[in-house]
Amino acid sequence: MATATPFQILQDIDQRCRDNSTGLPSGAQEEQDWIGIGFSLAGQRLIAKMSDVTEILPPPSTIRLPGVKTWVKGLANIRGNLMPILDMNNYLQGAISQSSKDNRILVINKDGVNAGLLVDEVFGLRRFKPEMIEQQNYAEANVLRPYLDGSFSDAQTKWDIFNVKKLVNHEQFLKVV
Repeated sequence: MATATPFQILQDIDQRCRDNSTGLPSGAQEEQDWIGIGFSLAGQRLIAKMSDVTEILPPPSTIRLPGVKTWVKGLANIRGNLMPILDMNNYLQGAISQSSKDNRILVINKDGVNAGLLVDEVFGLRRFKPEMIEQQNYAEANVLRPYLDGSFSDAQTKWDIFNVKKLVNHEQFLKVV
């Protein structure tokens, strides 16, 4: 019986591993799921696409800008970059957000608009099957109506889908002065 070299032993082990492996997951399942960030705004539970939110931060210190609408809280220095921080409750309802330990900033960068959106609370990642989207007829009185694209429901909560693209392309949102 011939003695195998260490290299041959390693080749044998490699071949047996390859023969007995099941392979890597295809990733197709993950791509099909709708993944978003759950948050609260204007008394409603919302979800934004994961790809629309680049970061979640506690509210930073801001420098007030003269001559802008009241919902523009000011500029913040986020890792050396100046970013406008926008009070979404004030933008939508005209009432300044109450400062809370639960407040968070959702950093967005969509269609050339890089900004931080001040929201009431962030609930983290949520995953849904795309076929679970429910189309909704939102009441005219709903201030979020122009920015919603249906909803998802899980065992406990209905999550309205907040469309960041609709927000950053809305005429009122672009007029900060």
